[in-house]
Amino acid sequence: MKKLFTLALVLLVTVAGYSQVKSALNRDAMRKVATMQKVGRMDVMNPNANAQSHSNMVRLDVNREELDYTTYDWQSNDAQRTWTIVWPDGKVNFAYTIATDDSYGDRGTGIATYDANTNEWSYCGARVEKERTGFGSIARYKENSIIVAAHTASEMGLYLIESKDNITPNCATTLAKVDNTNEPAWPAVMTSGAQREIIHMVACGSSDNTLYYFRSKDGGQTYDMQNVILPFLTSEYGGDWNSNCYYWMETTEDNCLALVINNAWSDGMVLYSYDDGETWERKVYYHHPGPNTTFPTESVAFMYPRWVSAQWGVGGELCIAYEWNGTNGAPGSGSYYPGLGGVAFWSETLPYLGPEGNSYYQGVGYDPTNPMPPTPGQPFIIDSAYIDGDLYAAWPRWSDQSWDNPAYMGYLSPLDDEGNWQSWEEAETFNIEDFTLHGSYNGGCVCMPVLCTVPGTGGWDLVAVWSFMDENTPTDEAGNYFFKLMAAYSGDRGRTWSTPVHITNDFMMTYTEHVYNQAAVVGNTLIVASQTDGQTGTFVQGDDSDAFDNCYSGFTYDLNDLFPGAGVGVPEMESNTQFTVYPNPAVGQINVTLNKNAEVTIHNIMGQTVMTMEGRIGVNTFDISSLNSGIYFLSAGNDTQKFVVK
Repeated sequence: MKKLFTLALVLLVTVAGYSQVKSALNRDAMRKVATMQKVGRMDVMNPNANAQSHSNMVRLDVNREELDYTTYDWQSNDAQRTWTIVWPDGKVNFAYTIATDDSYGDRGTGIATYDANTNEWSYCGARVEKERTGFGSIARYKENSIIVAAHTASEMGLYLIESKDNITPNCATTLAKVDNTNEPAWPAVMTSGAQREIIHMVACGSSDNTLYYFRSKDGGQTYDMQNVILPFLTSEYGGDWNSNCYYWMETTEDNCLALVINNAWSDGMVLYSYDDGETWERKVYYHHPGPNTTFPTESVAFMYPRWVSAQWGVGGELCIAYEWNGTNGAPGSGSYYPGLGGVAFWSETLPYLGPEGNSYYQGVGYDPTNPMPPTPGQPFIIDSAYIDGDLYAAWPRWSDQSWDNPAYMGYLSPLDDEGNWQSWEEAETFNIEDFTLHGSYNGGCVCMPVLCTVPGTGGWDLVAVWSFMDENTPTDEAGNYFFKLMAAYSGDRGRTWSTPVHITNDFMMTYTEHVYNQAAVVGNTLIVASQTDGQTGTFVQGDDSDAFDNCYSGFTYDLNDLFPGAGVGVPEMESNTQFTVYPNPAVGQINVTLNKNAEVTIHNIMGQTVMTMEGRIGVNTFDISSLNSGIYFLSAGNDTQKFVVK
């Protein structure tokens, strides 16, 4: 199959013509490197200076592996999925929907594995279930197993892969079929507990567009909670949950769960639990102008965050990378392909710097009832009025607002023929809002971001990967532009970012696009998995004439090679600090076992320091009787762990 895929690329090159091939070869010959911008944030926000003073990085030494072939060109709708597992032994699993015939009769869940110990990829070559399924998700289960949740044509199923080290076609055992009262579909699965033995699922009821929660403590045989509507997901918080507007963050704490919600008709939020789903709290990152409200479709449009990828940062602060995009009208009637887009970063401690409103959104967006109204220099919650105005993405030419200091993370400007960034003046003719430039993928021109934390940095260092297109990438026969992959690095919790690096500008990938991204960092290796497609568009929607040109591919990069001078990682003396915290939950006092002398700091859920102590090697007992009940974060060196005070 790899030979067929390579042959298809060669044919595409031939059809595209000699001039494009020559241009691609010239770009490949330029081995330029990106530099890390360790400068003030306002300096980073000058788009023209940023575009003109930094070159795009062109790589010939990318480590790429063609994995499963699939005809299924519709991996997700409008959101990140629960697809990725990072194991303590250095292995990483990536799930995707696979089918080998264009009728999708053998559709199911495919899983690819990257082993950081051997630098090798493996894949199963077909679905793991013994029956036809769709939109599967995966999670760790116990010591070495994988739980798969997916829906069939009539019900939702739960499947078990006994060993992550032996994933083969049809290897998954059917554990159970979930209560079909509300026709649950598009499931997302996660596990918790000391042995990762408690199974949690959320799924959209296709009969009523309600999001339901399920929990099993006996391996899916019975459910002590099923068809439960979680707090903050009831009708007053929003409506029309539909498919794929939710996913579970992968967490390492035994009893911790975090469910990310990014629906066009509700607040953007993370629901989290530190007691295996018994009780829930929420953290809001996007304040919706009118949850579950019908707006006049002809006159009102507003922005909201799509495809949200979340991580807990230093001291437990919420960090997200997201694609911003637009919608309008009533729940269920918004545009499915808005045709806008940018990639942005936000954290709950990022100070607000942008304007208070934008007439482009016709009065919808800025809301004085926002729990954290925008005060310059202070932290804030995103709302539609400035979702694209202050963060690391902005497209000022689509707005009648004058932006003095637009900031960029995701997409600086198109590249010229030599692979350099263009200024905004040079790029003005590129009308990406015209969606005839691409087939109907579910996002804008810059989309599908994935946010990763770098191990050993305690949440300080972040890597973002996303898809983008520009007018200088080769096109398919229909004249549509391909999505490529970009990455950026931050060593300061997202306050500043490196110049974005084009990580798929390789000759063999010039006539291929990259969508439905997943990513993880193990050590100093960035591992990326995406669907590569030789023709733009989504085949299952009839705008792609060839069902047999899709291949799931894996890529690996050394972070120090991608971002030279970025200071990847942390000093050895800090990264080697190790500790354990017990009991958890704690009452009155807490024990901290350290492998070396280190300052111990406790932060509350808002990131405020509430206690600082000198820790000594061995067991330390600290009095915490002054702390109120709640969630806290204990840091020593550059490691942070969560604990609960009862």
